[in-house]
Order: sequence, then structure tokens, then C-alpha cells
Amino acid sequence: MKENRERDAGRFRRRCRELWMMVWVIVMVVDRSSGAESICPEECRCHSHYDADEGHELRVSCTRGGMRAVPVDFLDRNAQILVISAPQERPNFLTIGPIFTQPTPFANLRQLHIVNSNVPSIGQYSFWGLQNLQLINLTYNNLTAIGTDNFRGLINLTELHLDHNRIATMPSETFRHLTSLRILILANNQISSLVPRLFRMLAKLYQLDLSYNPLADLNPEVFKDIQHLRIFKCRKCLLRRVNTQIYHLIPHLEELDLGENQFKYLTSDEFISLKKLKKLKLDGNQLSVVVDYMFGRNRELKVLSLARNRLALLAPAALTNLTSLLHLDISHNKIDRFHLQTFAPLVESLKTINFSGNNLPLNEIAIALQILPEIHGVGLANLSLEIIPPNFFTYNEHLIALDISWNKIAKFPFKLLAKTKFLQRLDISHNKLQALNEQDLQRLEAIAQVHLSKNSWHCDQCSAGTMLVYMSSTVLNSTIRNLKCYSPMRLRGTSFANLSFDRLDPCPSTHEAQMSVIAGLMLLCVAVLAAVAAALCYSRRRAAHYYTNEEKRREHEHDHPEELLGRTELGSVATIHAPYHLVSKGS
Repeated sequence: MKENRERDAGRFRRRCRELWMMVWVIVMVVDRSSGAESICPEECRCHSHYDADEGHELRVSCTRGGMRAVPVDFLDRNAQILVISAPQERPNFLTIGPIFTQPTPFANLRQLHIVNSNVPSIGQYSFWGLQNLQLINLTYNNLTAIGTDNFRGLINLTELHLDHNRIATMPSETFRHLTSLRILILANNQISSLVPRLFRMLAKLYQLDLSYNPLADLNPEVFKDIQHLRIFKCRKCLLRRVNTQIYHLIPHLEELDLGENQFKYLTSDEFISLKKLKKLKLDGNQLSVVVDYMFGRNRELKVLSLARNRLALLAPAALTNLTSLLHLDISHNKIDRFHLQTFAPLVESLKTINFSGNNLPLNEIAIALQILPEIHGVGLANLSLEIIPPNFFTYNEHLIALDISWNKIAKFPFKLLAKTKFLQRLDISHNKLQALNEQDLQRLEAIAQVHLSKNSWHCDQCSAGTMLVYMSSTVLNSTIRNLKCYSPMRLRGTSFANLSFDRLDPCPSTHEAQMSVIAGLMLLCVAVLAAVAAALCYSRRRAAHYYTNEEKRREHEHDHPEELLGRTELGSVATIHAPYHLVSKGS
């Protein structure tokens, strides 16, 4: 009896589970059928996609342009992402007010992008009630000012993008309602000064970008409220110096971009407070020297860019303590030699180095590479190189990336590349290569990324024929298709993709080649003979001119002896300039 009761109870439980499953399926069907009534404006596209963190999301994209108003009445109130943009040739002209909150708010909206739409301003309380909004993107509009009430109610906003507008001024505490903000992008505006307490209440701010604003100076008071900042960018801000007190206020900084400013000199203790700095960009300034121990306290630094300055030399201890440095860019300076001890701290860590655009001879670079055996990427662009020795990378067997663009290399460096077995990225564009043979092409097949454009490709059947065959049958297809002929003139600018073997000039025959060589030699001989004849004629003319004048002078002296006597009475000066035979007779 007990076993029967247990068996009946088990059947009952299974039956209940089956009934619950049926109810759940019915509910889901009803829910989906009701959701099918969602609407989408005709000028937009609406689709659902799956996000690993958020699950299924409804995305509405209105990107055709020509909009004069946001079609909020026809937008699904359950949308999580709304994107409004326009192509350059068909811009939008929109205004923003409380359109997303009335009469029914978009309670589920998490991302709002209104880009390239000529928005002139942000109205007060425009985003009130959108408590789930995490990102606002208003780039490429015509915003000229923003105020404290523009973002009221956005308690969960973490990203605000206001770059590429015309913002000139911002009052104190502009962002005080955005207490969760982590990323603030204000680049490419017209901001000339930052008022104190501008960033009050932004204690969680992680990234701040002020690049491409005419600031000229940074007020330390501004940074007192964002002491947990990790990324700060102020590229091309017309800065001549930075008050180092700012670095004391943001000691947790990991990335600092001060490129394209007007720094001429940095002291050895400039970055002493930034002990957690991992990435530093100082490119495009006017630095003439990097002094000893400048980065002595930045032991965690992994990326350092000093490109496009006026550096003539790196001090022997300039990179001391940078034992974690992975990437160093010293390109486009005036460096012509190295102190070997400069690179000693980087021997075990450095992975890429860019020597491009300096005054460095190859032997200086070769010596530096010998003490950097772990290097993976090397930049040798714009060094006027005509040839690179085959054993140049003997000590760099792990080389993966090589840039030798913008040089004068006329022959493909097969022997050099044959020894770089692990190479995966090669840029040999902007050189003087005319053709690639089968051996060259086979080597290039093993390289994942190859750049060959802007060379002097010769399009005849001998030079380009093999390349056309490889274009149609190998992984180099897309690489070769984009190349353009340089010669003959009738094919200059023609893409390889539009070439066929029949369009190419035939190979010059052996007889034609011999005749062209003979013709060249004959022209050379004619030029030499003409030069010799011209030289002989010139020397004979001078000799004839000299003797003619000499005869006239002698005749004159014979006819007027009293003048000769008068000159000899003048003494030694006259004697020095007298003809040799007259001086000997007088003595």
C-alpha cells in the first residue's frame, strides 16, 4: 500500500509539472503576440539583437537623414537603443526637449545616440525620468553651451559624449547630477578655460578627454573633484607646460596623452607623482632633449611615444627604470646616433621600436637592434634606404612586424625577408619596386598583412605577368588587385584589377635588348666625344687668344721703346711684371 501511494504521488507531481509547463507556454505565446504589435517609423529600422549582458534588446536606427523632428509618437516605448544620425549630404535639423519623457517615458532606454543632426542646444529636463539611461552620444552637432539642468535625473548615466560641437563655456558644477559618470568626452570644442569645481560630484570619473580645445592652461583646482581619474587626454590644447600639482591630485592616472602641444622642455621630476602610469604620449611637441631619469619613477610604463619632436639625442639614462616598457616610438626626430646604455633597461621587455624619419645610419640602428633581441616590431620608414643588408636582423629572430615604407628600395629584399621566418606584417609601400618574381611572391604569401602600394610597378608581360597569375590564384589576390601601374605611360594609374595579359606590353626580345644596350653605349660614346671636342676647342681658343695678345704687346714695345724705359725705372714692381726676356737683358 505504501508503495502504491508513493507511485500515485509521483504521478501527481509529474502531472502538475506538465500542467505548469503548458500554462507557461500559453503565457509566453500571449506575451509574444502582444509584443508583435510594436511599431516602427517608416524612416527607421527596428530589430532585436541579443546582448550577452542584457539579453534581447530592441534597437531603433534612423540614419537616412533629412529629419526635422524625432518621430517619438511612432517609436516603440520598449526600445533599449535609439540611434539617430544622417549622412553628410542629407543632414538632420533636430531639437531636443522633453520628448522622450512625455506623455509616456521610454523607461527601458539605455543608449541614446543623436549624431550629426545640427542640434543647437539641450533643453532643461530633457532626459528627466530616463533612469535606466547609461549612455548619451550627442557628437557632431551645434551645441554651444551646456548647463546644470540639462542632465537632471540621469542618476545611472555612465558615458557622456559631447565631442565635435561648438561648446565654449561651462559653469561650475555642470555635471553635478551625473554622480555615476565614468566617461566624459569634450574633445573638439571651443573651450578656452575650465572654471573651478567644474567636475564637482564626478568622484567616479574614470576617463576625461579635453583634446583639441584652445585651453592653453590647466587649472589645478579643476582636478580636485576627480582624483580617481585613470585616463586623461589633452591633445593639441595649446599647452606650453602643465602645473605638476595636477599630477599630485590625480596620482592613479594610467594613461596620459599630451601630444601635439608646445612643450619645449620637461624636467626630470615632471611625472614623479604618476607611479601607476602605463601609457604616455608626448608626440608632436617641440622637445629637443629627454633628460636623464625623466621616467625614473614610472616603472609600470608600457607605451611611450616621443615621435615628431626635435630630439637630437636621448640622454644615456633617459630610459632608466623602464623595465616594463613594451612599445617605444622615437620616429621623425633629428637623432643621428645612440648611447648604447640608453637601451640597456629595455633589453628584456621592449617589443616594438620605431626609428623612422631620423638621420640615423643603418649601422647605428643595427647596433641598437643587437642589444634588443626580443624585439617583435621595427619601424625603418623614411630613412632614404636603398638596400638593407641580408643579415640585418640576425639577432632579431622573433620579428613579426616590419615597416620599410617611404624609402628608395628598388629590388625586393628577398634574402632579408627569408631570414625573418615569423614575419606577419610588412609595409614596403612608397618605394621604387618595379616587379616581383615568383620567388618574391611565394615569400609574401606567408605574410598575413602586406602593403605594396605606391611603387614604380612596370606593367609589361615579363614584369607584371607573374603578378597577374598570382593575383588570380593565391591569398595575395586583394593585395595585388589594388596596385597601380607606373609604366609604361599608357598604363600609368591603371589598377592591376583592370589588367589582362593581352593589355601588357610584350617582353623585349634578346635582339631588342642587345640593340637597346648598344644604342645606350653609342649615345654615351657620342656624349663623351662631344665633351672632349668641346674641351679641346675651348683650350685652343684660349691659347690663340693668348698668343695674339702677346704679339700685339711685343709690337707695341718695339715701336715705343721710351715707354719700356719709363717702366723699368719704376723699380722692383715694374720688374716683377716685366716679360722674362726683358728682365734678363736689363740685368
